[in-house]
Amino acid sequence: MKMQTLLLLCMGCMTQMTSLKMHEGLMIKPNVYYVILAGGSGQRLWPLSRKKLPKQLMILGEYTLLEQAINRLTKLAGKQQIWISTTQEYAQAITEAAGMRVGNVAIEPGSRDTGPAILFNCLEIYERDPQAVIVFLPADPFIPVSDYKKYADFLEHAVDFVCNHDAITLLGVTPTYPATGYGYIEYDAAHDQAPYPVLKFREKPSTEVALQYVEDGNKLWNIGVFCGKASVFIDEYKKHAPEIYAGVQRYKAGEIAYSTVKSESVDYAIMEHSKCVHVLPVDFSWCDVGNIEIFLSLKQQYNTLDNNFIAVDSHNNLVDVPKKLVALVGVDDLCIVETADALLITKRNKAERVRSIVNLLKTSRFDSYL
Repeated sequence: MKMQTLLLLCMGCMTQMTSLKMHEGLMIKPNVYYVILAGGSGQRLWPLSRKKLPKQLMILGEYTLLEQAINRLTKLAGKQQIWISTTQEYAQAITEAAGMRVGNVAIEPGSRDTGPAILFNCLEIYERDPQAVIVFLPADPFIPVSDYKKYADFLEHAVDFVCNHDAITLLGVTPTYPATGYGYIEYDAAHDQAPYPVLKFREKPSTEVALQYVEDGNKLWNIGVFCGKASVFIDEYKKHAPEIYAGVQRYKAGEIAYSTVKSESVDYAIMEHSKCVHVLPVDFSWCDVGNIEIFLSLKQQYNTLDNNFIAVDSHNNLVDVPKKLVALVGVDDLCIVETADALLITKRNKAERVRSIVNLLKTSRFDSYL
């Protein structure tokens, strides 16, 4: 039996909206679909994030990150317009977590990075609705509830633009400090109005370079939110990522295994080569929950950290150890996290390297801790 191109769990039939609907001042537009990308594993949040509990299902505040991503869209889209994209590995957990709040959970047989994943969703939606506009959003950033309305307004602005232009439009956060953990988008500030044409994508910079980026005034944090007509996305794959496009089509035809489709991010495959990419500067509060230090800092900020500890001559530590008292003596700047079967201790400024622990587990006798 040939594996289906895209396994699709339908939470109800795909119905077409016949007219615009107002929801608290925002227009729910027909033919606009929101795809939440939820296929990541969150390796830098180990031991809290595991195979059975990926990052997007971790609770921050009252809701999981995935639930928060869905909550941010409910004023913009009807249920059938909200999709989740994930992999077979997390399909059951994601589907159970989403419940009846989304129209579809689109499941890849395996992980081939965001390049093939984006194309799969574009083809699936285009087959159902050739007029579709698609907004892709990551499942794992944190945005405070107080900024949900502003977030929705910016998304609506970007959607309005691509509805009238054959362009791909990204959202880029105006930097509030010289971050070295994010990629940057350089744009043409001389253009008449936003969204602005993108000039170049910049890799994660050094502190010195990041300081310059903030001063320049025409560089934004790349937050992985982008939209465009499904037809435009597909044409850009044909032009700039023909190997991925051909691989996906051959897989659909049952000629090759999905694991042989080229694995590449959408940034490298499309965004850095396309001539029709624009960016909309945004100023809502946003945080990439990219490592254990950031996650614990947010939990502390929102008073959900299990920080039962006493300290002597110890400062700036983050402790998340439930059901135990932790005593610290003469140590600073640590993250200390305990689960039922694992204990992690890392310097806060080395939290990015937790991924190395996961890589070691994969090749050791401790792989059951993944």
